[in-house]
Amino acid sequence: MPAKSLIARWLEPLVSGLWIFFLVWTAWITAVWTFAIGDSVVAGWTGNRDLRAVLGWLIASGDVAWIILAAANVHLWLAETEGLRTARRWALIVGGGGAALAVASTLGGFPLGPIEYSRQLGMKFGPVPVGLPLLWFALVIGARQTVLRCWAGVTHGQLAVATAALVLLTDAQLEPVAAKVRAWWFWRPIDPSQPPQFSPPWTNYAAWFLTALVLTYFLREDRVATRQRTTTPRPAMIFLLLNAVLLATHLGRHWRG
Repeated sequence: MPAKSLIARWLEPLVSGLWIFFLVWTAWITAVWTFAIGDSVVAGWTGNRDLRAVLGWLIASGDVAWIILAAANVHLWLAETEGLRTARRWALIVGGGGAALAVASTLGGFPLGPIEYSRQLGMKFGPVPVGLPLLWFALVIGARQTVLRCWAGVTHGQLAVATAALVLLTDAQLEPVAAKVRAWWFWRPIDPSQPPQFSPPWTNYAAWFLTALVLTYFLREDRVATRQRTTTPRPAMIFLLLNAVLLATHLGRHWRG
């Protein structure tokens, strides 16, 4: 068994600490989303103004912080297992691809539709919030790693298709939560006098699938620089946790009626 590289040894404590932080934050996000915890709910918990302010900040900043933690854990895992150069290249490919799709849609109304992003996903660079490319990065790499863990001997083409299918299934769960529950985005109506729309056009789902397919196809490991793999498939676990939180949110909405 080859010795771990210097960068892998240096990253280990950082990866472990950030992973625990992500798990704790996931529990918080699950509670907030599932039980629709907002400022009015927090006001009933305590009369302490400072504590209410802290909890309100955690709720307001929780979504983008969770996505940042997910993407950071994926990036550090890639740097440890595939090398820092591969991790950076994949982050640029996937994050850049997701951002380009968003820019084209906000400016031209296609292929995601005339979508508009809020600041719930963080500060915006042009029409795109910082959390959106990070969300794409966590989802695509997580779905890809899930396929690799479940499908031995998968070809590169099969990997791209299967990854895109998992991303599409996740988006089917994500869209109602993102638009109707968390106010991440909405669609501008054709008639400006009409209210905004909160259901995506069919081209939105096609775009998610095809974009994930193309992006995954361009992701190739640099086998010369590959580091010793860890036993914990953290990107796959992050992907499954993201889907579990979305499912819990849907169940919470159904339970509340």
